[in-house]
Amino acid sequence: MRYKKLIYCLILILTTLMMLWLLPLLVNKLTYKPDHYPFVYYSTMLEELAIIDYGNKEYPMTNKNGDSFTTAEMDSLLPMLNYRQLMNDGRMPDSIKGQEMNPRMLRMTSFTFRYNPSETKTPGNGLYILFESMPKRVGLTMPEDVFRMKNNIEFINTESNTVNETKSREFQSELEKQGYSFPSQWFAGNPNPRKSYDEGYFSLDNKGQLFHIKMVNGRSYIKNTHIGEKIDIGYFSMLEVADKRFYGFLFSNQGDIYIIQNESGNYQAMKLDIDPIDLKKDQVFIMGNLFEWTVSVVKPEEKLCYGLDNNSLKQIDNYSMKREPDKWDKVVKWIFPAYLTIESKYSNFLVPQIHYVGVYAFILNILLSVCYVLILSESRKVKIYKSLYILVTGIAGFLALLILPKSKKS
Repeated sequence: MRYKKLIYCLILILTTLMMLWLLPLLVNKLTYKPDHYPFVYYSTMLEELAIIDYGNKEYPMTNKNGDSFTTAEMDSLLPMLNYRQLMNDGRMPDSIKGQEMNPRMLRMTSFTFRYNPSETKTPGNGLYILFESMPKRVGLTMPEDVFRMKNNIEFINTESNTVNETKSREFQSELEKQGYSFPSQWFAGNPNPRKSYDEGYFSLDNKGQLFHIKMVNGRSYIKNTHIGEKIDIGYFSMLEVADKRFYGFLFSNQGDIYIIQNESGNYQAMKLDIDPIDLKKDQVFIMGNLFEWTVSVVKPEEKLCYGLDNNSLKQIDNYSMKREPDKWDKVVKWIFPAYLTIESKYSNFLVPQIHYVGVYAFILNILLSVCYVLILSESRKVKIYKSLYILVTGIAGFLALLILPKSKKS
């Protein structure tokens, strides 16, 4: 065949790429262990971050100096975390820092929040649910329509699949009146009907301005927060907290984290006093209570923990833990100088990527090249070409050459 060598080379390359994906995937399944860090929480009583290992039944808690504490001591030193247990045991203080303790107030001022990079890279259908933010009855009810918004806003009845022209025009007119610039970049909200109240959505327009959009008494409520004039906005995550102190967490493209508040009709962004994060790789976990917030940032190489004052969000303590290499980290650098993945924990899309590990695996590549030259009987010229191919591609290329039948001219 005229193109026999070309076809052979293409098949060889495709087979090698397949091996570069499948072999590391198999080794990863056999050796990978998820990163495990101790739980960290700010102790109101010790006034410092505490490290907790629930696997240690005798002394589950330590402080940064290495002092150990029993379970009963841990409960007393972390009253904001363990107030239910303390109340059940009758050991909950009547007041802490001059503040009277009662279950309702503690529940109202407590929250948890998680951020995962995959949130920003998740496929969606472009349809959104807009609840009535001031319902006549207790609780939220599912509306009869959904809306979509790109170059304009349209409300679509879910039963008849027709556009509600009146409602669409009313919202479109208000958007234009408030200066919203189409097309929209993204929408962020919480479409869970079980939440206690609704604050609609926050949307970033084409000019980087952040707008608050919701429905009040069947009418549009649209405001430009003007936060985009001061911050290069990257992402927003809605969190309708029980005490209604803030709307959620805003992430700048530089990695700073803010909360959005509304005081007397003026939207304000309040910055968390922590180091900037990498929105594409870092995970964030925040636990807030009446007195302090505990912020944990899990990076690929370490976990950073911060204690923040609840009122000012200023940093009052910090602690860091380095990641321990697992079996995968130790094995991969000796087997694969590079490997291919099509999935990423940082994205819900398929993302083909080539990962370069290091030069250690070239030792194995050299050994495989020598073995191929010594064991297989082919012409000297072909052996040189194929040994060089193995030297570059490693075990993936070696197995690909073994799998493919040799051409008659070899």
